[in-house]
Amino acid sequence: MIYFNENDSGSNTSPNKKCIRCGTTFQVVKGIFIEYFEESSIHGFRYIGEEKRPALDRIIWLFAVILSFLTCSYLIGNIWDKRSNEPVIVTFNEKLTPVWEIPFPTVTICTESKSHINFFNFTEIFWNISDNISISEDEQFYWEAISQTCRPRLVSGSYGHILANASDLIRAMLKVAPTFKDTFSECSWQLSKVDCAKYFDYVLTDEGICFSFNSLKSAYYRTELYNLRREDFVGFKYDNDRHLEWDLENGYDSQAGKDTFPKRVLGAEELESLIVVLTDRKENNEHMCRNGVHGFKITLHTPGEEPHVTKKFVSIPFDQTAVIAINPKIVTTSDGLADYPPERRQCYYQSERYLRYFTVYSQANCDLECLTNQTLAKCGCVKFSMPRNLSHPVCGAASVKCLDDVIKYSNIEKFKHRESTSSHIDNSSNYCHCLPTCIEIDYKAEVEHQVEINVAETTRAFRQDDLEELIAK
Repeated sequence: MIYFNENDSGSNTSPNKKCIRCGTTFQVVKGIFIEYFEESSIHGFRYIGEEKRPALDRIIWLFAVILSFLTCSYLIGNIWDKRSNEPVIVTFNEKLTPVWEIPFPTVTICTESKSHINFFNFTEIFWNISDNISISEDEQFYWEAISQTCRPRLVSGSYGHILANASDLIRAMLKVAPTFKDTFSECSWQLSKVDCAKYFDYVLTDEGICFSFNSLKSAYYRTELYNLRREDFVGFKYDNDRHLEWDLENGYDSQAGKDTFPKRVLGAEELESLIVVLTDRKENNEHMCRNGVHGFKITLHTPGEEPHVTKKFVSIPFDQTAVIAINPKIVTTSDGLADYPPERRQCYYQSERYLRYFTVYSQANCDLECLTNQTLAKCGCVKFSMPRNLSHPVCGAASVKCLDDVIKYSNIEKFKHRESTSSHIDNSSNYCHCLPTCIEIDYKAEVEHQVEINVAETTRAFRQDDLEELIAK
């Protein structure tokens, strides 16, 4: 087909007509471009295609058009990148939730005293090792365990074994640590005195042997890990075997009553509180292992989440009473985002992320599992408190420095990837991007006041209460 310039008129056989689409292929393509530029409504294109316009003008307009396209492409690319990486606009639509729909937090309590000083004097053994004085097999057995709960820099790694038996370590900790009866004097739940042993379980943490209230070990440990932990704590109350009537995404069962598990409260008054009287022997105030810090560490976390005592805790010194106000906050993700992939909405639903050792996904559980994999890869073993299976070697006292280095390395990697948008988890890699859960509960602990108490007067007061109760009966 042959087209002619619109400025020419007459029949297509006139010799004055300028043929636009005829001749060689190059001439046809050139003619098409010239026609497009002349007829285009895009500003600047007409000036590029005008043959009679000076070449310098056409070059300037060509440069201006190219620069405009590059600028637009850059701006569009930024918008697309933001749309791809941050497709969700975070807004807070605050909604009041009845307190009985939120489980009471799991309360984990750890004593700073890691051994009875009359049974195992860590400071004395430390200086004996430093002075190359021989120690007994029992002292070395306990040293292997207790040194892993002390300041990492205190243990040089020059003494002890690289690998250890997990059951032996835990048995040693249980042997020398303050007992449950030494730690808990009295407990009260909802202003009713209760047996502390029925409400608190033993738990293994990065701080050593601790005690948990309202914990769900059987619900969030996978079978292999749960069985290993049960074997480690044979003879000790390790779990509450009550039927579970709650999960993070669906909340409490509609048929669950007031006395359900995990425990919940019906109000925010003192009537619905947990009161614990903690004790320890003054002679156990050892200065070398814990850097002279005495008292207790208390951490609050979501039921079904592994406690990270060294990361988030409230410190309660001796001879003081503290009132900890709990401010729970539920963060939920709109159902409209469920169809988005996790890396775009930046959170996981429970069914979207598999963890090797935990049945319940949480960012804390994922971080711990990732740290376990990194430790195993770099040290050839895992810390006694980390999740593991039968094939994982457990680190001994000589590996403490390596364990400390892995934690530091992990924190550096998190800092480097703080703006990373990739959520691909490769357990063989150096870094795991653990996203938050799409539905999570955050318990903010506020210590309202701490006052010094007279232990003797307090003890007499409790005994007077018991006497009055006995007389009333």
